[in-house]
Amino acid sequence: MTRVAVLGHVRIYRVLMARALSLPPEIAFLGHAGPDAAGITRIRRLHPDVVLVDVTPSGALGSLREVTTGLPGVRTVAIGALGTDDAVLACLEAGAAAYVTGEGDLSRLVETLHQVVRGGAVCSPSITGGLFRRLAALAHEHRGVCPAEPLTIREQQISGLLAAGLSNREIGRRLFIEVCTVKNHVHSILDKLGLSRRADAASWFVETYGVPPALAPGER
Repeated sequence: MTRVAVLGHVRIYRVLMARALSLPPEIAFLGHAGPDAAGITRIRRLHPDVVLVDVTPSGALGSLREVTTGLPGVRTVAIGALGTDDAVLACLEAGAAAYVTGEGDLSRLVETLHQVVRGGAVCSPSITGGLFRRLAALAHEHRGVCPAEPLTIREQQISGLLAAGLSNREIGRRLFIEVCTVKNHVHSILDKLGLSRRADAASWFVETYGVPPALAPGER
């Protein structure tokens, strides 16, 4: 049997949730409390397996963090009105083991509580998809700029020479092309990378390929 308590700002919400969670025979509903210090102390004394935390009101993430840090060993499930990627990720970062929305039914909530107690981390398929999208975006930000379309071999050469610190004239001399041609390539590189400065393109080359090409003595 899973021992459950509810923490939330709105009393009528807590009472209704208490009535709903008292129905399933496999749930032992222990009680509910507000998100202040006294409420968290009350929840701690109940010794629940899992605490269902209402994260809909503004500032509720702070309550979620207090529960996850103040009740070690107790699992938390966040329940909110919105299942946006940012909202879910914020709750998981605050320590929630699962996130459910108010659109789900009671049987789904009960199953989530059981899975969380067994050590699982649970989200709906739509929320899971959103999390993967968000994590992919974070990974992209961590890796740095990704070109909208691949750079040509010549553009890769020129971006490497930018990283080596060469001017347009010096690049043209090395590659035996006109300065205006170098400028056109630099503009194309910046457009593809979504950058505005050649210094940023130079940094991108170093982050992507490593050390810039070596220069011959006196080439600068």
